[in-house]
Amino acid sequence: MSQQFSEYIKIIGKGQKGSRSLTREEAYHAMKMVLADKVTGEQRGAFLMLLRTREETPEEVIGFIDACRELLAPDLSTLTPQIDIGCYAGKRRQLPWYLLAVALLARKGYTVMLHGAHEPGSGRLYASKALPLLGLPPATDIPHAKSQLAQVGVTYLDLSHLLSPLNKLIKLREFFGLRSCANTLARLLNPTLAKCCVQGVYHMHLDHKHCRVNEAFPEFDALCFRGDGGDPEVNSERDTELFITRSGQTQEIILPAQTQKWALKDTAMDVNDMLKFWRGEIQHAYGQQAVIATLASYLVLLEDISVERGIALALELWNQREATQLPFSG
Repeated sequence: MSQQFSEYIKIIGKGQKGSRSLTREEAYHAMKMVLADKVTGEQRGAFLMLLRTREETPEEVIGFIDACRELLAPDLSTLTPQIDIGCYAGKRRQLPWYLLAVALLARKGYTVMLHGAHEPGSGRLYASKALPLLGLPPATDIPHAKSQLAQVGVTYLDLSHLLSPLNKLIKLREFFGLRSCANTLARLLNPTLAKCCVQGVYHMHLDHKHCRVNEAFPEFDALCFRGDGGDPEVNSERDTELFITRSGQTQEIILPAQTQKWALKDTAMDVNDMLKFWRGEIQHAYGQQAVIATLASYLVLLEDISVERGIALALELWNQREATQLPFSG
């Protein structure tokens, strides 16, 4: 047992009157010990679930991110994407239509780093399962990812290749029955320090917390919004608040709803429907608005343009796509 780590548990766990939040430095040291496996399983579980109960403060998350980035795989520096997109939630109501928006970004010339994980028994459709049918198998290692970026403009790396200890924390949901701060940290990781970073969240007010964290890292611009199911996909059945952080300052932009019709749950969740839609063989009301609105939000971040211009450009890119090819083709 680590006596030093016990002190961190005491700080956050001494009840409503006796406990307090960790400072950024304390959070950094605590998470570094967790990731380095220098704590017992009992200590790790107590720490993560105490944080889950009262929720992490932005300062704590910033310290945790400091620790995570220090332990990233060293050869990640060989990857230089222009935009980083975390894909951690998994879809359960609709297909991952945002992946078609990513494909269009690549066809416009942007290089995109996708990364994610999957939780055992979640019943969700993760990006890693959909991408092969769309023409992009997940990269097997960092050199493979570098090759994909050069040839296709997009790569997907599992979190296990980026920061294996954080991936193990995410997998603990199988034992806890609850997610931990690891899911938040993975979204905020931006492992290659790409110039732009996109974060989709699910719960109300999490986007505000992400903003405070993003403001602490002015070396890159960030977009955070409440996405469909928590993934980086705009659901234009409602207005979406886009929080864009540049140089440590956050601006809120409203992306108006594009439809007033609410889509039924896609019970089949067949990725082949995405291919048919891409080829123009079927219509899909939810898919249409999701691709255009999501792509528009990415373009607002990347090109610092208005929402109106982003939507117009997204429609233009969609209409000009080469529909006879797979979405991801070199």
